[in-house]
Amino acid sequence: MSRKEADMKRMDVSDRAVPAAMRRRGVALAVAGALACAHVMQPVSAADQAYPEKPVRLVVGFATGTPPEIMARLIANHFTKAMGQAFYVDARPGAGSTIATAAVARSRPDGYTLMLGVASGLGTGPHVIPSAGYDPRRDLDPIGFVQRGPYYISVRSELPIHDLKSMLAYQKSAATPLVFGSLGIGSVHHLIWELLMAKSGAQFTHLPFGGTPQMVNEALAGRVDLMLETASSLTVPYVKAGKFRYIAMTGEARGAKFPDVPTAREQGFPELESQSWWVLVAPKGTPETIVGKLNAELAKALQSPDAQQLLDSVGGASSGAGTPREVRALIRTEYERWGDVITKANIKVGG
Repeated sequence: MSRKEADMKRMDVSDRAVPAAMRRRGVALAVAGALACAHVMQPVSAADQAYPEKPVRLVVGFATGTPPEIMARLIANHFTKAMGQAFYVDARPGAGSTIATAAVARSRPDGYTLMLGVASGLGTGPHVIPSAGYDPRRDLDPIGFVQRGPYYISVRSELPIHDLKSMLAYQKSAATPLVFGSLGIGSVHHLIWELLMAKSGAQFTHLPFGGTPQMVNEALAGRVDLMLETASSLTVPYVKAGKFRYIAMTGEARGAKFPDVPTAREQGFPELESQSWWVLVAPKGTPETIVGKLNAELAKALQSPDAQQLLDSVGGASSGAGTPREVRALIRTEYERWGDVITKANIKVGG
């Protein structure tokens, strides 16, 4: 072999060897980089993926045995079975659920404190009781819907009232104002009457109660003339028995249970459109991965026969858990709407 041929052979070997070495170094660097990234990301993603790793508290602002507390237990039982970890209900009644909501808003956002929230705690309560110290738009992350349903305005059947027009006419000529019952000062059950009085100019006497059973009993005794409630098992039997009469409902369209009852909008009062609603929420900052898991399981929980039966008994219904974005929009709309009504009516029960 000539010297020239030997030099060319050495150059050919070198040219092949250098790229191979560079490729080996590149692969090594890429693997090291991937491992480093995995090491950095693993604590967050692994914790979220493994959730839940310990018992989870589901707070509800009502006493044991009430419909929201029973629903919370149904959801907790489903989560326990589906997610392999204990979910337990913490009933903390009081102040229209604002006490419970405030506690949840201050909890650590790690997915281990949840809440079945309602309109009184998320829509009206912070306005009526400013000392509650939370803003549901800012301090909570929505997970999903639990139920939504319209309200019905009912009257004692012995009164000659069959719709909103005749109710206002009767009130105008009555020697004493008609009495309406509500579930507390500043509750939606109260505020809808404030809207009606503001538009019509009529004045009714407000009598607040701590719960629907007490209000119904007073209506049966003749001391309450008008009520606003969902079509629940606490009122429907008396309507069917002829004790009370539905004269309006607050939904966008007539209800399937009572299709002959006209909406408030049909009767010239679109301002009264409103609904009862329960949602699942968590403290602000709860990881999206956890929120997504809970939303998916909530949708399944609401499909159970027991959940459907309970929702029907409270006059509500579930069309699914929806999305956190949809729940956030509802909370914002309701919070701002009722806040405006409360401000204009100057309603306060706490500092």
